[in-house]
Amino acid sequence: MRSGTTDGPTVLLAHGFTDNWQCLSPLAARFVDDHDVILYDARGHGLSEAPDAGYDAETMANDLGELCETLDIVDPVLYGHSLGADSVARVARRADLQPRAIVLEDHPAQLFAALGGDHLSNKRDQLERWSTATHASLRERFEPQHPRFADVLATARKQVRPHVLGITKRGFEPLDLALPNPPCPTLLLRPDPAVASYTDPERDRQWANGKTRVHTVDGAGHTIFRDRPSLCLDIVEEFLAEHGLLR
Repeated sequence: MRSGTTDGPTVLLAHGFTDNWQCLSPLAARFVDDHDVILYDARGHGLSEAPDAGYDAETMANDLGELCETLDIVDPVLYGHSLGADSVARVARRADLQPRAIVLEDHPAQLFAALGGDHLSNKRDQLERWSTATHASLRERFEPQHPRFADVLATARKQVRPHVLGITKRGFEPLDLALPNPPCPTLLLRPDPAVASYTDPERDRQWANGKTRVHTVDGAGHTIFRDRPSLCLDIVEEFLAEHGLLR
């Protein structure tokens, strides 16, 4: 999905595991008046194709890179949540893209490392439940915690294909391997350790450099943009404004 003005800077947003592009649309709405805003469905998610293979980290990053090439995107602001953060981190290393800034919302390596050996079977069972549930029942399930997102979450869960288990099987490399040297100003958003105890602040501090800021978001879990949407947007706006990237 592309919206906004093609005369403005490009903001490209990449969604998380089992989400779709619509899940990030409330966040993207802030930028459409003055920016060229692009959202997409990762393979196996939303309305994208679900081939049998290609769920390794580099192939999914290549999908994003090919999208940027097709749309002739250069100098974008890149925003990625979870799975999207991993793809964004990897594609940002490419010399031809030259991102202006990067926002990584809870890169998933720390979460996946903490989930343990039962995660694959649990995710398989979850995908099966989603496939047999009705959209209405899923929306009702999400309503109490995320009323603003309940409908799009239900849609995303109905759209996701079982092929994405390939992502669960391979897991994620730590961020310091996925993006060892951020090429531009980079904001890493992490959830509140009281909500998400899997976070490793010391490893984040070791990864950070002069171009990088790590921000812990009070009261947020893994989906910071859903748990604390206004605060998340305020933090992102402040970061972009500091680097002259917010109109």
